[in-house]
Amino acid sequence: MKKIISPLLILIILTSMFMFMFGLYSCSSNQNAPYSPVMLVFAVPDHANVSVRDIRIKGFTLDWTTLPDESYEYAIAASYNGNIENYETAKENGKIVLDFTSSFIVNGTYKVKNLLAGKEYDIKIFVQAKNIKPVEYLKTKAKLPFNDEAEITGVTINGNPAVYDKKDDSFTYHYLTAFEESSYAFTYELMRGCALYIGGAKVESKEVKLTPNEVLEVTVVNERTKAARDYTIYAGGVDNGIPIVIIDTNNKKVESKTKNVPAYMKIIDSADNPMGIGLYGGDIEIRGRGNSSFGMPKKGYNIEMENKCQILDMAPSRQWLIMANYTDKSLMRNYIAYEFARDLRMAFAPKMRFVDIIWNGKYIGNYVIGERVKIEEGRLDLPKLKKDMTDEYNITGSYVLEISCSDRLSGGEVKFNTQIFKKGQTTIWGRAEGDVIVIRQPGKDHLSPEAYEYIKNYFNEAEKALFGDDFKDPKKGYRKYFDTASFIDWYLINEVFKQVDADMRLSTFFYKPRGDDKIYMGPVWDFDLGGGNADYRSCDDPAGWYVRTGIWIARLFEDEAYVQEFKNRWNYIKNNGYFEVFFQRIDDTAKYIEKSAKMNFERWPTLGIYTWPNANEWWERTTYQSEVDYLKKWLKTRIAWMDKEINK
Repeated sequence: MKKIISPLLILIILTSMFMFMFGLYSCSSNQNAPYSPVMLVFAVPDHANVSVRDIRIKGFTLDWTTLPDESYEYAIAASYNGNIENYETAKENGKIVLDFTSSFIVNGTYKVKNLLAGKEYDIKIFVQAKNIKPVEYLKTKAKLPFNDEAEITGVTINGNPAVYDKKDDSFTYHYLTAFEESSYAFTYELMRGCALYIGGAKVESKEVKLTPNEVLEVTVVNERTKAARDYTIYAGGVDNGIPIVIIDTNNKKVESKTKNVPAYMKIIDSADNPMGIGLYGGDIEIRGRGNSSFGMPKKGYNIEMENKCQILDMAPSRQWLIMANYTDKSLMRNYIAYEFARDLRMAFAPKMRFVDIIWNGKYIGNYVIGERVKIEEGRLDLPKLKKDMTDEYNITGSYVLEISCSDRLSGGEVKFNTQIFKKGQTTIWGRAEGDVIVIRQPGKDHLSPEAYEYIKNYFNEAEKALFGDDFKDPKKGYRKYFDTASFIDWYLINEVFKQVDADMRLSTFFYKPRGDDKIYMGPVWDFDLGGGNADYRSCDDPAGWYVRTGIWIARLFEDEAYVQEFKNRWNYIKNNGYFEVFFQRIDDTAKYIEKSAKMNFERWPTLGIYTWPNANEWWERTTYQSEVDYLKKWLKTRIAWMDKEINK
């Protein structure tokens, strides 16, 4: 750059000539600035020019015909409502779109984004050098048109829909690093009459190659109006910090909850956050799971292996589940409920681990893989009952039972009714016709007729004691049959979540150990519709008792001694930091799965969209964090209401 060394008068004359020749306003406020002439000279190039070369809907490009000295640093301010008289004013009012740097000049251009279409902007460039305060260097005006005439209407990358970000006009496809390929191809659809340009050259092919992690800049041009619009296309690998589960069914569909499909499963560790154990690789059998959830687009599955195997840090087993959490947009209600049960030292609470799943070569979202309710070492660790065990001692256990509804059963289950379930139990919500108690273990192949009669009669006797005249009597009443500590913890967790199925209707488990006269309640189960996530039965309202309307639970709360036992347990939990741990776990979990959640909602764009049975104001929860915040706020309000009622 040529340096100007003449006196101040000559400088002013040259500057005036420059302004006249190029129609620009350059250094208009410098005459009153407190600088020496020499310092001011360094801020003004001799043949500078700036124009708005390429107006587009998402920004504009500044173009210098002569580059200034690269030893200076530059800042750009843009505003359609003033407040950029000088650098300090522009900075104070948030109008600086690029702050001082010497590295932004590439081939004499700089792109400014995130400006509003239809607005006329004042553009100012400020310059500074060492020991010089910022001064105005050049200024011009630019109006961004409403440009809906040049548009990409859709992009797929390797056959997968790319995610469009309207803020940045970008199409992005994230793939898990375990599946990085050497190249990617994007195909595109354009608005009628438009063409795609890359590097100034028109693209004739409908398929364009991408290298992994390449940011490809493209321009769409309307060939009639010459309107132009910039887009970026990106295919990049990510490590979400959680394990990846690969499932290959050889493209066979899994459409049944009873018929298995052979498949292959492999678990790949995260490089960023390795677990280092339980990285299974081998054949499995897979089938659908869930009731209402199996009818949703993102489905859950049950899997079985030929032999017991460890998965991640969970105890070895042949049987596992994969849970989708489609309607639970926090993705964590089941996980935090089960961990809360573990905090309370319940005998068994299923372990769940977050994973990303690749299904037949395509990413299908964030899931949890975990333990099913089962008598087994490392789970519900009780002695198993076999069909030939019919003596007086062995026949007392062990049993796992579930309250369910006949229309949810596949037809092969062994079930029975107590007197209340036989006539249809009654809650404040009405009669639950068809409710039954299902014997989950032992299965029908290991359940003798004697064992069936024993457990059916035992439950009937327990229920008679609960609803008898002497039900409060410690020796004659329900305490003879029920382990009240397990009932209280099961109830407490479900009432905190106001779990919609926990009013003794569905997904309610009991177990009875061998040689023990007591029925235990648990494990807790199925919380994706809890925590304010159901818009029926008032379960989105954090106030009001719900689970205690179930007919057995309601009867227990008629006993003053049981009420006091529950109150003591509640206050112990409240006063010993359990709830603090509970809420910290929500924050920790949200941070742990944040990257995976982002990919999940790119694959399943349900944020801000009603997904049955989401609670009211679902339309305001448009980000993952807003769903986490809603869950925390709802649970805090719920716990505060319960505490006030319990201790009033």
